[in-house]
Amino acid sequence: MNRFIIATHSTLAEGFANVIKFFNAELEYVQFINAYVENQEFEKEFRACLESVKGQNVIVCTDILGGSVNQAAARLMTEYDYHLVTGINLPLLLEMIFIPNDIHEEQLNEIVARAKEQIIHLRRDTLAEHVLADGEETDEL
Repeated sequence: MNRFIIATHSTLAEGFANVIKFFNAELEYVQFINAYVENQEFEKEFRACLESVKGQNVIVCTDILGGSVNQAAARLMTEYDYHLVTGINLPLLLEMIFIPNDIHEEQLNEIVARAKEQIIHLRRDTLAEHVLADGEETDEL
């Protein structure tokens, strides 16, 4: 079974965890770390989380490529075995979290690619293409 650690600056990780639990309140395999909120020892806290899931299929999700949280997570990959995904968004997290079997490298790459497709600048002329069902039009915008 997959184990997830969501680690972000401030309380974004907890926000992601809360939204995930909104969709499924019984998710016990998701941990989160609000880095630098209650203490400044993120790496120590992160290491403790990794120890608690050692030997399992672990996916670590961070917020900013090159940020301090991501740098620590990348550094610890030399000591622990896990997948690291950065620049996370909600579609990515939801898709990963609800996969029942261990996520493998190729599958993770596909999930990341689909999540990137969820970032769209919506314009009036593209709403029907992206949002409205069956080409339905609206004058409310």
